Amino acid sequence: MAETKKKPAAKSTSKKTCKAKPTTKKLSVTIDKELYTAMEEYLQEYGYSKDEFVKKAIAEKVSREKISTMIDDMIKL
Repeated sequence: MAETKKKPAAKSTSKKTCKAKPTTKKLSVTIDKELYTAMEEYLQEYGYSKDEFVKKAIAEKVSREKISTMIDDMIKL
């Protein structure tokens, strides 16, 4: 049986691909025990995960600040 030799693979002329940057970021927060306990009670009552709750709280705060700034700007006119 004759052996067949494989041809070496041609070198790629394209640039190396970079790893995609993550579309999310991690956040670490330290809060006091009382606030943490209140948050846990809220999570149990409303069925949110910590992750989901924090995301919603940040989004709500940012939205509220934007609305407040828009109202302030309208009053100044």
